[in-house]
Amino acid sequence: MAITHPRVWSIRGGGQHAPPKDNIDWESFGFGLNNVRTDKMWLDRVSTAGDGDSTHYSTDDSQCLVPLGDLQLSPTATVLNYGQALFEGLKACRRPDGSIAIFRPDKNAQRMAQGAERFCMPVVPERTFLHAVDAVVRENAAWVPPHGQGALYLRPLLMGTGEGLGVKPSSESTFCIYASPVGNYFKGGIQAIRLQAVQGFSRAAAGGSGAIKASGNYAPAFAVQRQVKQRGFDEVLCLDAASGEAVEEAGASNFFAIFPDNTIVTPSLQQETILPGVTRQSILELAAAELGLTPVERRLTLEELKQAKEAFCCGTGACISPVGSISVAQADGNVTDEIVFGSSAGPLTEKLFRMLTGIQTGSDATLSQKYRHWIHVVEPANQKVAAER
Repeated sequence: MAITHPRVWSIRGGGQHAPPKDNIDWESFGFGLNNVRTDKMWLDRVSTAGDGDSTHYSTDDSQCLVPLGDLQLSPTATVLNYGQALFEGLKACRRPDGSIAIFRPDKNAQRMAQGAERFCMPVVPERTFLHAVDAVVRENAAWVPPHGQGALYLRPLLMGTGEGLGVKPSSESTFCIYASPVGNYFKGGIQAIRLQAVQGFSRAAAGGSGAIKASGNYAPAFAVQRQVKQRGFDEVLCLDAASGEAVEEAGASNFFAIFPDNTIVTPSLQQETILPGVTRQSILELAAAELGLTPVERRLTLEELKQAKEAFCCGTGACISPVGSISVAQADGNVTDEIVFGSSAGPLTEKLFRMLTGIQTGSDATLSQKYRHWIHVVEPANQKVAAER
């Protein structure tokens, strides 16, 4: 029986997925592993040819769907020695009609493909990526929380896992997707966070790999993140490497500011130091189409932020996190300035949050229909088999 891998961009009601597991306190889950273990993961190891372009990743569920477990790696694996690794993050949500859907997974597939090219690993085709994501969701459908109580977080990995000692691309690539249920990031409504910009620290520099969702881009920020949290702040605000005056990202999130002239400004991707977030792009589109704001992508300085009326961070985890204040500090923690926006979410920030989560979870029927091309519905197993026939 031939297997096809159609894209599903329409919402189909009456899903036959397994219901959420009984006796699980879904409301207690935070954004983490939550001490539970899902059932299956996707695992595909491929050898790479000399140029890495002739490799074909599998779409065989019987071969690639395996029990969630440990990976076996040689200590000489390229990923361990030279950091040849990428990752993505997506969430599958149970919608009011019982179906399970993922928000714009094609964008994650495209971003991983760009990263694979940059890191000299065979590209996972978009259709293969979507097939694997769907398969993992189907096998773990009972771990998708009830509607409105969280999501099944999906973590695709692409790693150079071949053995080698020389500084060169790996002879083997591993494509893996695991899943874990997570709770809503904010309990009882969105809350404003406090950022600290540390002058002298930058996340990436022009010409580097800051625009790639590379695993190695995150560990260098651990130390400064720990420092700002010890000082009582929620997250670090990263500044540009060239001047130390322009905003780039907040920890692992993109950054936005809304100004009195109805512009919504986010740092430009032009220097390739900022991750092109899926949530970021969606907010730019929603802000213009639904709120009449003018989206602007450009250099954004700390000094300019003093004129902004709202600010927020965005990403897959929290969706949108309002920014209440930004403290500016030197490397030793000595505060030199502070920018205050307010103790709660601004009205436009809150509207964007409600709209975006309404589309992602299906809670807003009108917007879900209007932006149905953003929604990828995972076919239940019985419907998938029927489609293959």
